[in-house]
Amino acid sequence: MDSYLHQNFVFKLMTEEVVSSCPLYSCSKDEHIDKFFHSEFMDYDRQMLGKSYCFVSRQEPRIAAAFTVANSSVRVDNMPKSKRNKLNRKIPFSKQRSQYPAVLIAQLAVFDDYRGRNLGEEVLNFIKSWFIDPLNKTGCRYIVVDAVNNPKVLQFYLDNGFDFIFSSDLEEMQYMSKAVQIDEADLYRETRLMVFDLMSIRSKV
Repeated sequence: MDSYLHQNFVFKLMTEEVVSSCPLYSCSKDEHIDKFFHSEFMDYDRQMLGKSYCFVSRQEPRIAAAFTVANSSVRVDNMPKSKRNKLNRKIPFSKQRSQYPAVLIAQLAVFDDYRGRNLGEEVLNFIKSWFIDPLNKTGCRYIVVDAVNNPKVLQFYLDNGFDFIFSSDLEEMQYMSKAVQIDEADLYRETRLMVFDLMSIRSKV
């Protein structure tokens, strides 16, 4: 049976023309995401930094959800040994590298009128399926997200198969800044790096 997403919405590249024809959408819970999908997404497109896509209602000119993806990688060469080994052991020894190809979900939004319908989970499932499709134009082992560091958002990604690359804010800060000592006052990161291994679902297709 088709999902609610596929039954009720059309997948489109997000363009200025699409936005002008579907003006009534908002993400009141996050003003930064709201601003991005109204006025900034095309700048990222023009600079070739990210491509945005959306799901438009079949019944009315409304955008229900949108996301932006960009090329990325998961670097393991300067990770703590335990983390490096955790990722490398899933890769055949002859194919192990210092970094692995990934796609970054730079932005993801379900707009106000469509909240409470599990659309966020369905959008993630769509993205996962998209990047294991045999017609995908590039190799992509992982999906990466820099998730907003609050319990609800982090749990959403955990429930959808993502995992933390680092076990704590401190470990992630040390990795990102390459600093040995971190001031205790700076122990909170606004985002947490999380990853999903596409091989975990490719084997099931």
